[in-house]
Amino acid sequence: MKIQNIFTLLKRLTKQTSVKELVNELTELLIENFSGVQLTVYELQATREEGSKVQRLVCIDCLNPEDVIILDDDKDLNDAYVNAHETTSSCELKKIKLIFPVVLYDKSISHLITIKHSYPDGSGADLLIGLMQIFTDIFRSLHEKGYDPLTRILNRQAFDQVASDLSYADTPSHNTGTDRSFKAIAILDIDKFKLINDNYGHAIGDETLVLFAQTIRSVLRQNDLFFRYGGEEFVVLVKEAHSEQALTALERCRAAVEARRFPQVGQVTVSIGYAELDSKSQLASVLSKADKALYYIKNNGRNQVQSYEHLLNEGLLEEVKSIEGSADFWD
Repeated sequence: MKIQNIFTLLKRLTKQTSVKELVNELTELLIENFSGVQLTVYELQATREEGSKVQRLVCIDCLNPEDVIILDDDKDLNDAYVNAHETTSSCELKKIKLIFPVVLYDKSISHLITIKHSYPDGSGADLLIGLMQIFTDIFRSLHEKGYDPLTRILNRQAFDQVASDLSYADTPSHNTGTDRSFKAIAILDIDKFKLINDNYGHAIGDETLVLFAQTIRSVLRQNDLFFRYGGEEFVVLVKEAHSEQALTALERCRAAVEARRFPQVGQVTVSIGYAELDSKSQLASVLSKADKALYYIKNNGRNQVQSYEHLLNEGLLEEVKSIEGSADFWD
């Protein structure tokens, strides 16, 4: 391959602004420039089986989320994860499998990038490996931008990206995460968090935020998205659940926080307001509805889960009018 073509490939990768776009672009590049190369990018998530308290790491195919592998069940993936280093092995049809772990700045591993090829040792294989190493570095950089450095969950920037995808996706797609299958949006606010900072200092406040995020993430389903929205406010996008299921999932979050004992602080509680999403929802309006429900809770006892729709039906809230025009509700 000519050096000019290599630079063109790299330029196409480096101009991508999200992990999703980057993976899609590399997939196209491999199809156009290499023969018989198979790419899979796995996201690592902690999950637990129904009724079990034991967490297990699973590998979720980023482009086909229904394809899930338990990490312990795949020797090659597990070896790459444990060693935190690129691994090589043989696989079916005399192909070579390379696995590149995405090691973040805190030494945790967020993804495993796998590629299968049948190129013999030499320039073709070397070029492919070099391209994948560069791709892994770009992937790491983009991924870090979407995560809160303190709590290690998705940040406001990532929320804005998901919200934009959901708002402007003309053709829903399971591969891009814009399938509109989120059924509720919730705002979680730690009760009286300012007092924690005032009474115990910001170091304990930060520790409380970290433990809070860990607690919520441990009880959410793996398809629900969890963001730090700002300060002590968090957002959850609840996937594929009717109203009662959304309430059950969010009540589980509230109860888990209430049951946990936080160092120095003791008991911490959370208020959760949520509103229902459908395929025609304006996210600006739905987020305002969830915020309205949260405001009601804050003024009526805290440590509750309430839906905007229920409070509206009970005559406890005024209706939030739909926001006309642009869906750009974020700053």
